Amino acid sequence: MTLRQFVVCLLPLLAGAAHAQDLQRVVSPDGQLEFRLFIVMPEGHGINSLAYQVWRHGNLLMDTSCLGVNIHYDEPVLGENVGLSAARPLRGEGYNGLAADYLQNSSTGRRIDLEVRVFNDGVAFRYVIPKQAPLLNLLIDEEETEFHFAYPAVRPAQAPLPYIEEAPGVGWLGIFESRMAGFPPMSLVRNEPNSLASHLPGRPHDPAVAYSGTTPWTGPWRIIAVASSRERLAATRVVRDLVGN
Repeated sequence: MTLRQFVVCLLPLLAGAAHAQDLQRVVSPDGQLEFRLFIVMPEGHGINSLAYQVWRHGNLLMDTSCLGVNIHYDEPVLGENVGLSAARPLRGEGYNGLAADYLQNSSTGRRIDLEVRVFNDGVAFRYVIPKQAPLLNLLIDEEETEFHFAYPAVRPAQAPLPYIEEAPGVGWLGIFESRMAGFPPMSLVRNEPNSLASHLPGRPHDPAVAYSGTTPWTGPWRIIAVASSRERLAATRVVRDLVGN
């Protein structure tokens, strides 16, 4: 996670001074799980960031967590300094969803979209980068995805996926990903006691770059699943539908 991304996410939690813009809500079919997508602007800071929260049974499960993709040689992070340009609901078997389009407020006018699916037993989201002149050739250094837990726990400094832990009042929580050919597997690193951030390994011949491709590009699913037992996490519908067996 970049220093700027870390500061953007940390300030609202420490000072309570942030306000959410362009709030989008997606609720599971049973009404018990909710994904909130918004733009956060900490007071006194000059750049915003795309972020999310996850609520379960009306209680905060994942606190404000930043989203974005770090493009090689480009600043700011794709997901910072953005504005919502369009949003439309999605419906599918077993889930409610959202497709949200964001435009970066800069001279290049880069675009990033987020697709969200909310099942009764978990949420999933993925980045979509449309075909656009500034990013015809796509070089991704890192993914700036954060998982800021709303409850304390002892977490490792580094962890591969799936990452699984016991969650008070929930049972068990797991972070999974769908695999995508040619895209490196994501792992997690602890950046705060209650927060894990994504990490993509660099390519062997070019460690500064994790992925090289072209747009349009759709990334792998990032999944947060909940279940009453550790064993049932892999059997949740969100994992079965998006990761498979």
